[in-house]
Amino acid sequence: MKSKNKLFDIHKFYNLSRYLFLNIEWNYNNFVSKTDITLPQLRVLWIINIFEGISLGEIAKIGCWSPPTVTKILKLLMEKELVVREITENKKLYTLNLTEAGYKLIRLNKMEKQDNTALIQLISQVNENDLNFTTEILKLITINSNNTVLLEYIDKLNKLGLKVDFKDFNCREKLIIEKLILFYNLLRIFILTLVNNHRNLLSDFKLTYPQLRALWIIDAFPGITSVGLSKLIYLSPSTVNIIVKKLYEKDLIYKEKSKLKNSLFLYISEKGEELLIKEFDINQKSFLIYKNLEFLSENQLFELSKFMLNLNLFLKNDFVKEYIEKTFSVIEKRLYPDMTCFCKNF
Repeated sequence: MKSKNKLFDIHKFYNLSRYLFLNIEWNYNNFVSKTDITLPQLRVLWIINIFEGISLGEIAKIGCWSPPTVTKILKLLMEKELVVREITENKKLYTLNLTEAGYKLIRLNKMEKQDNTALIQLISQVNENDLNFTTEILKLITINSNNTVLLEYIDKLNKLGLKVDFKDFNCREKLIIEKLILFYNLLRIFILTLVNNHRNLLSDFKLTYPQLRALWIIDAFPGITSVGLSKLIYLSPSTVNIIVKKLYEKDLIYKEKSKLKNSLFLYISEKGEELLIKEFDINQKSFLIYKNLEFLSENQLFELSKFMLNLNLFLKNDFVKEYIEKTFSVIEKRLYPDMTCFCKNF
């Protein structure tokens, strides 16, 4: 069993990383949506552009998706006539290739210097030494998870200039944005790998991963509304309404109606908090989810968390510090009642 401090260090680093990823991903998805495409669909176009004739399974590995998810994305891209499936000579295999419309859509969605995207904003904010250190750690995590093909993908993504139009950036800015693209893609795979690890352990609790995340937010911010939950969990209001309905049906939360306006305040029930703590005790305290992070030292975790927190605050993810402090207090209260409050050292 790992120490309580190491567990909290990793809990902090993971949540800071996760919220940074969600902020950048949400921001970028909003940027590309103006061209009637989603970010996952655009990401598949990039992958096919880089690896001509790539298989569905290889796309799934690079993108950290399940094969059924890739099948669904490809179907939509073929319906939009952005991708074609061509039969090979032996007529038993096929290759995936972009149409001219697919190439055009990639060009339309290149970020430019004047665009108000999170990655472009970070050019002037990020400390290069901290960025290099964090990227090297994320590389090690990626290598440990046996997804080294991702590094080739990111290198070609930058060399081909598929994500950013570099023409108005000076040499130093171009170098920083290339490092940010590497950092972000490694961060994305790191988070999605841990999410997949976690999701696979939730079936015994009859809970989905989004439901678990919503429970933690409701526990950390009692009285939050569905609108507020949507903002903090980075999901659409319609999706959050479904999650809230399911949690309410399972008696894991309860609602109170506002006397001043037509809103419902959400609170975790005793059953809900007991489920949270049981899940944390079984799946997270034992490091089943965080096994690829065990090599990190206390000092490394401190530096990583400091860097991630600074970027979160710059991108106005201000709530994340309070969220982590409050989840610390819940865990301490239920699992470590005699422990001095660790969150004071945040």
